[in-house]
Amino acid sequence: MELFLFLIFFIISAVILAIIGYYYSLLYFSGKESFYREELVNVPEFLAPELLTFIESENDMQIGAMAFGFGVVFSYLWSLLANVFGVSSYSNEFSTYFFHSCFIPIVFLFGGPLLEDYLAGTMGSGEFLTKFSGQTTALVSGSAICLISENLTIYGIYHEALFFIIFLNILCLMAVVIYRKREKLMDREIESPEPDYSEDLDSEELVDFPDDEVENTERNLPKY
Repeated sequence: MELFLFLIFFIISAVILAIIGYYYSLLYFSGKESFYREELVNVPEFLAPELLTFIESENDMQIGAMAFGFGVVFSYLWSLLANVFGVSSYSNEFSTYFFHSCFIPIVFLFGGPLLEDYLAGTMGSGEFLTKFSGQTTALVSGSAICLISENLTIYGIYHEALFFIIFLNILCLMAVVIYRKREKLMDREIESPEPDYSEDLDSEELVDFPDDEVENTERNLPKY
């Protein structure tokens, strides 16, 4: 029952985060002031591509899928440590809230790029571990979605943890995912800036007309 409920919450959490991420990018990074109705309400059209961004944002879907799965499994095992340091993984204790908090997604968010730079300098940028550690979006998304589902599951089944702290944990986990989304959108804007047309205007060649054509033109102009 607990695993079944976890899977349901996992799907729901992924869909909700994908929708929030889409509207966030549309409203704040599209550069538009008005939108078509289809852009706002046609959820089935943008949902699948937005879900794929969880695993393909670093331009390698295969390694991204593995990193997403690693984030899910690692975070699930991490949440079980609440049983070791507390009475259970669902009781009203600090261990429950800590091991279901945004700690691991934040470690992936800031530690992944640092590890990637280190491995690129020691092993090379083409190695598997270097590419794997660079899948920050997949690691953060998998970890956060897993922990959101775990928070909902333990409260939905046992009702022992405080709802306020569970709700706060969920909001923090969602904020980490949106923050990573914001980083990727800002990097995309930096990599593809708007074209500068001023240089094209400055580089336009001036057309020189021969003197005899200028004289003929002036001669044919009407006089008043």
